[in-house]
Amino acid sequence: MNPSDNTPIALVCGGFGLVMLALIFSSLREAAAMKRWPVAKGRVLSSKVEEYRTDAGSGNFGGPRGRLTLYRPVVVYEYDVAGQHFRGDRIAQSPGMNKGVVDFAQKVVDRYASGSAVDVRFNPKRPAESVLEPRVPKAWIFALVIAVALLALAVHLY
Repeated sequence: MNPSDNTPIALVCGGFGLVMLALIFSSLREAAAMKRWPVAKGRVLSSKVEEYRTDAGSGNFGGPRGRLTLYRPVVVYEYDVAGQHFRGDRIAQSPGMNKGVVDFAQKVVDRYASGSAVDVRFNPKRPAESVLEPRVPKAWIFALVIAVALLALAVHLY
């Protein structure tokens, strides 16, 4: 096979790898900014594990379209900034990373029991924007590995 035949595949792999890297670095930058946000003392108003159902599978290619039960932690907290009262429900930087298995959701809920005191990081430019855990979810490490693998494959194919 002629090496130039691999050029389109290399470009696609490299393009996806670069897009993933851009998203990962953007996420890292946002998390670093959140860690520098000021801290307000807050209080957890409610904390529970919420069950929800979502489609599992696409139903394409003759496969069945099923429903999957997932779980997410739902933590509502309040805090004050400069005499103004705010409510928030964002736990971590990427809310989508807080979903899935009931045990994971329960561990998050256990950390933030109703009535407990919490440190709330808030955006000084928009105090209504807040987060309890200003960190990059560990799932981004998996995404980084995939991005690097795609770039390595693109280089190899090119």
